[in-house]
Amino acid sequence: MKHLVTKLALILLLVFAFQAFSGTFAMAAEAQTQKLDPLLAAVASFVLPGLGQYLLGDQAKAINHLLIYVGVWVVSSLLIPFTVGLASILPVAWAIYSAYDAYQMASK
Repeated sequence: MKHLVTKLALILLLVFAFQAFSGTFAMAAEAQTQKLDPLLAAVASFVLPGLGQYLLGDQAKAINHLLIYVGVWVVSSLLIPFTVGLASILPVAWAIYSAYDAYQMASK
């Protein structure tokens, strides 16, 4: 199960990187004309950190949030044997912060 999640995270990371280099993020930002509900942006970013920021048109911040989440997830999975599960809180904490940030962005 752990390998499956790792592979899915890597695939998602590669998709984001490919889209960033191909310019589809810029097209999505130009096509966005309506304002997103702050609660929807927060929930989207809690489920997948960076998704709310992406939906709001800030693709650079979305990639940063996703990469930081993946990094925190990898580091915390390495630290779990040494911290008795305390490190498993770190990815959830980052997801909460990402949701808060998306909510604040959508509220502006």
